Amino acid sequence: MQIIFQMRYSYFGKSGWRSRASRDPERLFGEERLQKRSYFFEKIALASLAAQQDEDFKLILLSSAGLPDKQKTYLNEMCKDVLGDSRAHVIFRAPQRAGNCFRAYQHQVLNTEDYTAQIVLDDDDAVSSDFVDVMRREAMALQGLFQSDDEYCYVSQAQGLSVVFEDGECRLLHRTVPFNTQGLMLVARTLTRRNPFFTAHKRIPQRHPARVLYGQTPYYIRAVHDTNDSRSMFGEDVLEPQEIGDLSGRFPLLDTLLTEHAPAA
Repeated sequence: MQIIFQMRYSYFGKSGWRSRASRDPERLFGEERLQKRSYFFEKIALASLAAQQDEDFKLILLSSAGLPDKQKTYLNEMCKDVLGDSRAHVIFRAPQRAGNCFRAYQHQVLNTEDYTAQIVLDDDDAVSSDFVDVMRREAMALQGLFQSDDEYCYVSQAQGLSVVFEDGECRLLHRTVPFNTQGLMLVARTLTRRNPFFTAHKRIPQRHPARVLYGQTPYYIRAVHDTNDSRSMFGEDVLEPQEIGDLSGRFPLLDTLLTEHAPAA
């Protein structure tokens, strides 16, 4: 069972709800915006992958063929510095459905395992340090239940956190959202025609075999800020100080974020 994270980074392609920037290449590739995005990418998404207890996974990072060369070099170097050449796969493609890009690369390059757990992660979101370990066990359990090569299943961890960045500070809130895009997993044959980007994630339970895992333990972080590429919604269930202290082991990146965005004295 191979684990593959699929991540878009300023990709000018086709998707569902899209921000104003993601519909306009000039805005999408604007220097100020890319600088802000790189902060969240490094401090949240990449940091969470670097902290995985189970290091046996791959990352396919999809960006635009039209991305400035300086940013292409940055992405290649940053991903390979953090994850290494064998785990980091950075690809640049012309506008099309993101699922086509991920599927083609998986079929052509990452095709040595019979089954693959495809995991969606946005470039500004995070998963917990035990995420790969926990989800691999879930995926292998499902594989053992499949009775034909065509069977597949989506798996979603509903419990997570929102980190809201506002006015130079950040605050943490509880988040319970099934079939969110933070760590949404599809378990299927490696050469399947299916890909998580081919379906509206909120409609997965109506259209596909699926499982939701509820509990008290958070498995992901959803970052909310002024350059989000997808619609941002969050509640008001703020974490207590004691709860925050208990999370540093699951999300080591929080120490840096809370220090850099601490309230002014």
